[in-house]
Amino acid sequence: MRTYTSIFLILTITSCDFYSSNYYVSEAEKLENEGKYEEAIELLNIAIEKDPENVFALLNRGVDKSRLGKYEEAILDYSRMVEVNPGNTLAFFNRGISKQNLENYEGAIQDFDKAIKTKGGEMLYMDKVDNPYIDNGYEFDVHMEEIRFERGIVRYYIDSLKSAFDDFNFSIEKNYEVPASHYWRGLIYLSYGMQKEGCADLKKSQDLGEPFANEIIQKYCNE
Repeated sequence: MRTYTSIFLILTITSCDFYSSNYYVSEAEKLENEGKYEEAIELLNIAIEKDPENVFALLNRGVDKSRLGKYEEAILDYSRMVEVNPGNTLAFFNRGISKQNLENYEGAIQDFDKAIKTKGGEMLYMDKVDNPYIDNGYEFDVHMEEIRFERGIVRYYIDSLKSAFDDFNFSIEKNYEVPASHYWRGLIYLSYGMQKEGCADLKKSQDLGEPFANEIIQKYCNE
């Protein structure tokens, strides 16, 4: 009986070594669903130790670090994803968002441009997300309008207004973040001294529920 007990204990202890990298990713996801990002990162560290090229583990750890405001560390994970899979749209997109949060706007634009390039470019692109004809590879795709909306915001911050205007036009055409897109486009109109057009966009934005529109309307559009 003691022999069997000893064997059982040894197997129980050593069996941990046989858990796959993806096992720890799955366990980490349970913690992430509970908002326990620090604890999830601990498990993802193990997952990445077991498989340094596990892009799912790298992605989730990057996202968790971003949620904790650790953007520099998140960027390292997304950069590692790009090394493993140079055509990973989501890695470039998330890295761009992290750079945006660090106010590295030029770097963010470069990453958003790279994300767009992985999809084939602005003119001839394919959205794999929610595409019934795509069986795999969609996990790391991002809708074009989502990329261009975020790029539009960053372009606005660096006064690349014409380019930002084009991005917000695109997101409106694609029915993505419409209230916010009208808000940003309204600000661009005002920057060009086009008060009528700007106020029309801002009021449209306000009607659609954009919370930041009212303050700008009160300042520029109630004459």
